[in-house]
Amino acid sequence: MQKLIPALIKAKAEFQPIHKDRINPHFKHKYATLDAVLDAVTPALGKYGLAVIQTTSITEAKTVLQTHLYHESGESIASTYPLPEISDSQKFGAALTYARRYAVCAILSVTADEDDDAQNTVTLKKSEPAQNNIRFRNQQPQVRQLASPPINPQDLRVKEIRLLLDYPLELVKEWLHSHNVNSPGEIESERIDELVKTMCLAWAANKFDHLSHAVNSYQRHVIDSGLRGVSELSAIQAWMEGVQAQLPSVNVHQS
Repeated sequence: MQKLIPALIKAKAEFQPIHKDRINPHFKHKYATLDAVLDAVTPALGKYGLAVIQTTSITEAKTVLQTHLYHESGESIASTYPLPEISDSQKFGAALTYARRYAVCAILSVTADEDDDAQNTVTLKKSEPAQNNIRFRNQQPQVRQLASPPINPQDLRVKEIRLLLDYPLELVKEWLHSHNVNSPGEIESERIDELVKTMCLAWAANKFDHLSHAVNSYQRHVIDSGLRGVSELSAIQAWMEGVQAQLPSVNVHQS
């Protein structure tokens, strides 16, 4: 990557601010559309001989999104992202758009979302007003704290795994919306298993030669470990560490 990486560094220094130009009507969440992301990065990419190309293909009976960052020298970086299985063509199109936006942001290391995980916790501290501006010795201001409601176990499960995998929050929300719910706690655990698998395979997609290898590895090291009593989060973390340990030091290829 003797030419691509230096060109990308120069281009990133000239990327325009990415404007979060859309609000998700279901979650009141601001995000930048794919067009907004491309508008912000394309001029600088072109200036330094770079271009992002995205295509879809069928791999192991699964539809995947392939994203390539090309340099005019012929060098390239690529990623593969498995798309969710959604029968409704309109919802699938929306999921594809989100995946394209996420993949572009990931390969360029830019951010286009507001991460509102913090909204799960609300803490309010309020001091009582002093009477006549007089406070007696050893008298401490009274503090009232509004404790956050307990988090649903399914919500916590998805959040912890999402953060561990660095999976985009917006794609989780889109998956939930496709199932007509707003949070993981509103859906049965078997369906959440599907979401967890989708997130894990998305992380592993570009770390195996074939998607089937990623699926088999996930089954052996995560599902089977769970059957042996290992906690899901621990199993996923150990699986990720094992996969990373077997990867070459630089996960890129040259055309």
